[in-house]
Amino acid sequence: MAELETGRAELRPDEVGQVTFLFSIKAIAVVLLAGFLLHLFLASLPGFGIDLGTFQAWSLRLADRGPWNFYDRGFFADYAPGYLYILWLIGGLNKVLAFDTGQFHYMLKLPAVFADLASAYLLYRMLAGQRPLFRLGAPILYLLFPATILIGPVWGQIDSLLALFLLLSVYYISRGRPIEGSIAYVVGFVIKPQAIAALPFLAFWIMRQHPPRWAPAGALWVKLPVPPRIWFYIIGAAFGVLLLLILPFFPDRPWNFYDQLKHATEVYPYNSLNAYNFWGMFGFFKSDGIQHLGLADRYWGLILFGAATVGVIYVLRRSEGTGALALGAALSTLAFYVFLTRMHERYMFPFFLPFLAACVLLQSRLLWGTFIVFGIVQFLDLYFVYSYYPLAFPAAGQAPQEPFFRPLYDLITHSDVLGLGLEAAKLLSIVTVATFLLLLLASYVLRLGFRRSAAI
Repeated sequence: MAELETGRAELRPDEVGQVTFLFSIKAIAVVLLAGFLLHLFLASLPGFGIDLGTFQAWSLRLADRGPWNFYDRGFFADYAPGYLYILWLIGGLNKVLAFDTGQFHYMLKLPAVFADLASAYLLYRMLAGQRPLFRLGAPILYLLFPATILIGPVWGQIDSLLALFLLLSVYYISRGRPIEGSIAYVVGFVIKPQAIAALPFLAFWIMRQHPPRWAPAGALWVKLPVPPRIWFYIIGAAFGVLLLLILPFFPDRPWNFYDQLKHATEVYPYNSLNAYNFWGMFGFFKSDGIQHLGLADRYWGLILFGAATVGVIYVLRRSEGTGALALGAALSTLAFYVFLTRMHERYMFPFFLPFLAACVLLQSRLLWGTFIVFGIVQFLDLYFVYSYYPLAFPAAGQAPQEPFFRPLYDLITHSDVLGLGLEAAKLLSIVTVATFLLLLLASYVLRLGFRRSAAI
């Protein structure tokens, strides 16, 4: 015992750091294991039958015909190839193990479960140097976050995969590894093209980190920008990975990938598909071809999103550090959801993961407050859609499925809440837009503090 105590007293500083690191690894391992078991249990709950049935059909088709024949004409498929690789694998397993419908649906939920665990661990890595309360608390919060639980393990959707690769891109770019960051971004884009929302801000941040060199243009009294070599490396790596991922699905005409993306955007030509955003203030499932002041709503949405993106870049143009980078990526993703038409309720979700990292790194009460507000709005939106469709459109031969906790469902569908003469959905849409504008203003007010996080 005496020797043991003496050994502790004589530990070198580097050895003390190693001991602390081991204890930290054990702590995050416990968090991840507990989260894994919880999410596996929740995955046994009924999923969103329409989506899971579609995924199952795609998975079976991929196993039978391969990716090169997947996008044949006349077959409905509105997803990009990224997630289809996972469905192809599950379809192959089904050929060996012969899943029943329940087992198949459970397998389809596992990619989101593993993505949530990976996101929690990546969040832990990004928060190195923070107090243990925050460094471990943030992954716990993400794994217990109601929207995380509902959208992945319960619903069976894959928006958590986009959130993971978006944060991974932020992680690499913040550490001076933009090539790896661009690869992570492209993978996320091929899984969910909504990743395009963050591209302008991430590109701005990289160009600011690696600015062009200004060189004289011959005999003229002007100078032209000369891009640094790393720009070409980034573009080359991104394009190479993109081509590698889409070629199995478009071996003869890889440019048909663009046609597939265009087709996917045209499946639901509505202003808002149950999304509590700017367009949700005026109702849902209205054509976005309706014109106002000579322009269709679809183009007004693009203008508003473009203006919001410029605003995000302007607000954070002189900011430094991982916290500001994560905040900019989150705000851009949120602006995409708030202002564009054709948004589903789920498209807000990828905003939360980088925003949670920003909340911890920047330590602003206002940021935490908006996180809570958006978290409530997102959960209510997801809960309504998850409850509505099995109730209104039950599967053939089945009775309508009663919503879990019916009073909450009735409150959301109430025609007049708080005596304001507004439907709950429209009121929550107003809250979303107002909170986004408040968040953008708060980011501008707090911009001077971002530089203090540069060393993080």
